[in-house]
Amino acid sequence: MDLTLTQLRMFVAVADAGSVRAAARRLDIAQSGITQQLQKFEALAGGPLFERDVRGARLTPIGERLRVRAELILGECRKTEDEMRQLRGELTGRVALGLAAEATMRLFPALLASYRERCPRIDVHLTSATSRVLTSWVRDGSLDFALALIAPGADIHDLETTPLFDSEVAIIARRGHPLERARTLAELRDAEWVSTRQSGGAAPGNKLSALFEQAKLAPPRIAATTEAVFDTLHCIASGDYLGLEPASLAGHAFFREHVGIVPIAERAAKTPVCLLRRAGVPLTPAAQELATMAVSFARMLPLQRDA
Repeated sequence: MDLTLTQLRMFVAVADAGSVRAAARRLDIAQSGITQQLQKFEALAGGPLFERDVRGARLTPIGERLRVRAELILGECRKTEDEMRQLRGELTGRVALGLAAEATMRLFPALLASYRERCPRIDVHLTSATSRVLTSWVRDGSLDFALALIAPGADIHDLETTPLFDSEVAIIARRGHPLERARTLAELRDAEWVSTRQSGGAAPGNKLSALFEQAKLAPPRIAATTEAVFDTLHCIASGDYLGLEPASLAGHAFFREHVGIVPIAERAAKTPVCLLRRAGVPLTPAAQELATMAVSFARMLPLQRDA
């Protein structure tokens, strides 16, 4: 007995809906059909995939593991179906891309507007996360591609990268912070920091720690780490924490009234923002169009900034 896509679709539908009855309504098929396919799937898996009680169906540990694989397989099937339609000239389907915060702010609004003019029937799904998380989602196929920071030493051997622009970081504090006029890193030695987790490093705030190490100072006092730059900036704007984040964000309309750059002499190394995609795996025509446009728009950023 072989595993079928029908079994995978019904398995994921029950996992999403929380019960066979709800999944049957969602798929508009008989409950008995789903139950039969699940029994076949469980026979192949060698054990139960759900724990069933009056509250519905919850995944077992085996089911949780298989759900990840099933969603990846079904995702690749959807991409294949999209690609076949697009190769026939039907510009419909979906593109999933991930953006680090700086790419979202500097690039995405104009990029999306232009792409929508060219491909109005393509659904664009945007995911924002740290570059570390985005890289893992590109690797497992959850995202078609991502615009993410590539830290020195990051393991990207299985990914294809296209440099877009350099990200320059700065120390950011709320307006009115007692240390907002500091001129050296040594003046900030007793401050507390909120750090966005970075790609390519196990230690939280690794770029910040490296900056302190280069200045021969004791490690910074990190109060908390976050998975999103926007969470970090909210903490900074609402308290006396400092952060080492992309300098361009401090000047954005969302934040410039609330935070500013501390003008210390020391500078952290720039980090390239790159377009990441799986090596050897072609993008769908719609995803390739958006990726090509992203590269073109990124190359125009210096002209826009100088204007």
